[in-house]
Amino acid sequence: MAQQTQHSRQVETLVNLLNEIADTHEELLAAIQKKIDAMRTANESKIKAAVEKERLLVLKIEEREGLRRQLTENIARGYGIGQSTARRLSAAQLANRIGGVGADAIDNVAKRLKTLTGQISQCNHKAQVISQNILRHMRYVFSAMTLAEGNPNGYSRMGSVLGGTENRIFDAIG
Repeated sequence: MAQQTQHSRQVETLVNLLNEIADTHEELLAAIQKKIDAMRTANESKIKAAVEKERLLVLKIEEREGLRRQLTENIARGYGIGQSTARRLSAAQLANRIGGVGADAIDNVAKRLKTLTGQISQCNHKAQVISQNILRHMRYVFSAMTLAEGNPNGYSRMGSVLGGTENRIFDAIG
């Protein structure tokens, strides 16, 4: 009976830890979305702030994930699962192995985490595409500004590309 109570407490602790990890993932998702918004408006200070927030949240998640692995292993071993198998179990796999009310709670949070990690992956992909487009654009701009021969392209007031402008852009560079 005492052993079962200990397992129940461990499962409850794991569920609380998983909820904390999921909450941190939600904060991370919000930070990434703020970074994307800042990238769209080219607000360097907001980009830096969002990137720093991301970094801190990822560190927190990594630390909590280490605790989650330890707790998952302890719970699994308490249910007779071998050490090597217990070390590799995800929260969802643990829930499938142990069954019961605690398993349902673990499984629900694991599903929430899976959804959040998918959303984070999509947002990170969007940020990557935006970054690639900015870099491609900047390469084009610098190429036009430093053109050694002929007339460089320029930009109209509306942002469209103009060919063969009269004066070289940044004559001092060329």
